[in-house]
Amino acid sequence: MSTALLVLGLTSPAVAFAETDEVVAVQATSPESSAAKSVSVSCPDGTKVVGVGGSVTGERTTITRVRPSDDLTSVEVTAVEHGAGTVQQWTVKARAKCASGEVTLVAKSATKNAEASCPGTQKTLGVAGETDGVHLTRLAPKGNLKGALVEAPDNATVTAYAICGSRPGLVLRGGTSSIVMSPTGSKSVACQSGEQVLSAGGAVGGAVIDDVEPVGPVAIVSGESAGAQGQAIRWSITPYVVCSQ
Repeated sequence: MSTALLVLGLTSPAVAFAETDEVVAVQATSPESSAAKSVSVSCPDGTKVVGVGGSVTGERTTITRVRPSDDLTSVEVTAVEHGAGTVQQWTVKARAKCASGEVTLVAKSATKNAEASCPGTQKTLGVAGETDGVHLTRLAPKGNLKGALVEAPDNATVTAYAICGSRPGLVLRGGTSSIVMSPTGSKSVACQSGEQVLSAGGAVGGAVIDDVEPVGPVAIVSGESAGAQGQAIRWSITPYVVCSQ
């Protein structure tokens, strides 16, 4: 298993997050077509990416990359068709949660699963990841909010990105797995009253991740069964959300 590690400390002033800091949501959607495609979205001036998300429309389409820029000013999401593909038009959407303050991007590449760890006392604000063109099965924060976990099937090359920093009241919610008995399914988890959604995460078992995105007060993960046609449909889905005050 080969690995590579990248840690990027931003050159912006070390301004601590205040409790009144607002988290701004931005998004962008690609044009419709039936080919693989990418779309990117940028944060407003003076803010950096603290959370990311990606989603697709249509069946047999999946995200393969949710990647923040090295300077954490934008996010790019790439999606492809999988399996038999589709003749329908579809789109891919990129989402970013943006805020002011000091943040660090840590990246780790490996085979099949990768783990990027936050440095020092910093904790996970957001999680991103990419593969070498195959679908994702996990894109989630570590349970102690000290990094990111990204997984893909077989011997795929994967990269985990942890967006690290500090915010008041930082907490990880979700992590409860549900069994799905249909070809497609989704699960959401919400932050509590007075908390802001920073980022979404998710994992599936026996399935393909379609969407992992923060939407309003919740985080949503969606997927579709990876089983062959004619087989019994039974797979699992687990949502995560990182919240702060």
